[in-house]
Amino acid sequence: MASRELKAMAMMVFCYNVCVELTEVLWKALLRKTYPTKSSYMAYMARFSQTVGWVAFFLQLVASEIINVFGWKWTAMIPPVTMGVLAVAFFAAIIAGEEHIPLAQALLIGTVQNVANKVTKYSLFDPCKEMAYIPLGPDAKVKGKAAVDVLGARLGRSMGSATQQLLVFLVGGASGSILNCAPYLGTCYVAAIAVWSNAVSVLGKLFDTTDDSPKVDNTQKLEKIGEAITIIKSIEDAKREKKKKNSGQSEAGK
Repeated sequence: MASRELKAMAMMVFCYNVCVELTEVLWKALLRKTYPTKSSYMAYMARFSQTVGWVAFFLQLVASEIINVFGWKWTAMIPPVTMGVLAVAFFAAIIAGEEHIPLAQALLIGTVQNVANKVTKYSLFDPCKEMAYIPLGPDAKVKGKAAVDVLGARLGRSMGSATQQLLVFLVGGASGSILNCAPYLGTCYVAAIAVWSNAVSVLGKLFDTTDDSPKVDNTQKLEKIGEAITIIKSIEDAKREKKKKNSGQSEAGK
């Protein structure tokens, strides 16, 4: 992991999983509070999964066009920016309380945010991450990919879970509810988004360097090759004409 680019990739994966863990558990706690029965909870989760599938399907159809239009850096910025904006609204709705924002509205915001978590990962985050390996060397692609995908994801989930447990223990109150930790979870979330965005900027420079690398102008070489081919063809045509002329003279002599 000596490569700066690999460290940036690992930080992207790490921060993504931290962010998902920080909002997903909070959202599910709100969901259980809104739908206390098992059947209603499972029915809501089924609709959620269907929504994720449809939105991800349509976004994947235009993902390549998004990359072509905005480039790697700004396409890779879409997941953290989208997730961050929706997460801030979600945390703010929980912090405001039910007397200001109804529970159903807070749940809706959290649901949209979690849909964005999964959809942007499948359609934009994963493709951009895989593209980031292309400019790297063979060793970095093989060894680095294994370290980034496995360690980054597991450490991110573990860090997010540990942060939640620690906050519940410290500020969860007598009920030990994670909903009481929303202000602190929101602060951790914003910090993770900032680190993630910085990692994308680091990798964006790699792609800018690749795109701005000097390109060899082969126009003159191609012109010379074309001239040589023309000369060779003219010589071959002259030889054919000479052979025809010699064969004609030999037939006339007979």
